[in-house]
Amino acid sequence: MRILAMALGVLLLGGAATQAGEISLRIVNVVTPQDVKIWEPTSIAAKKGDSVTLQLVNRHADEHGFEIAAFNVKEVVAGEKTSTIKFTADKAGIFPIKCQLHPAHVVGQLLVLE
Repeated sequence: MRILAMALGVLLLGGAATQAGEISLRIVNVVTPQDVKIWEPTSIAAKKGDSVTLQLVNRHADEHGFEIAAFNVKEVVAGEKTSTIKFTADKAGIFPIKCQLHPAHVVGQLLVLE
């Protein structure tokens, strides 16, 4: 038990001392079995200070939006096209990801850790 606690302490201390990194993900607009169009993965995690690059792939004929308002990210991806967005995760917290074209759709969250 003590070894596990020490290992956890080292892991936590090591994590606190790490520098900001780079996150690069491919996010794809898909249709759920309930016939709802969403961006997947629905949750994205980063550390404060990370540089985040998201490749947004819209597999549908109509355009779809992708917005993380807290980071001034607002993109419209044309039908059957791909867009790339970049931002710095400069504040910690949980931030909603939504489609600004269809405001009722909150499609995910960005979790930024300290």
